Amino acid sequence: MSVLVKKIILSHEVLESSQFPHFKKEIERSIASGAKILLVDFSNIAFLNNSELMAVVAIVKLVKSSPCMLLISSMSDRVRILFELTGLEKIFQYLPSPEEVAITSEITQPLSRLPNVAIKREVTQPLGGLQNLAS
Repeated sequence: MSVLVKKIILSHEVLESSQFPHFKKEIERSIASGAKILLVDFSNIAFLNNSELMAVVAIVKLVKSSPCMLLISSMSDRVRILFELTGLEKIFQYLPSPEEVAITSEITQPLSRLPNVAIKREVTQPLGGLQNLAS
């Protein structure tokens, strides 16, 4: 079974009041086309002003009324603090940044004639409450 994941990279331009209706329609189309997970990438957002925060709340309301799951990735510390102050952190599930996930490597078995090529990678901490996402 495959799960349709739609990744959206936010920017200040997308969240502006003049551009937001077009962006909102794109999210509606994604949900209507069967997207099960909406991954919102905040890597281009260092902060949110009041109107941009209201646009994010509108996204939350839109997705909440659908069967789609909303995930956040690459959130800056300033945005994370704003979400904590407003209570929005209770609504979202976050994907940790690569720096937050400790990855260890160990040699498992040689690959062909290159004894140091086969590497086993394992995550040493859970991915922010998303352990059962793969099932």
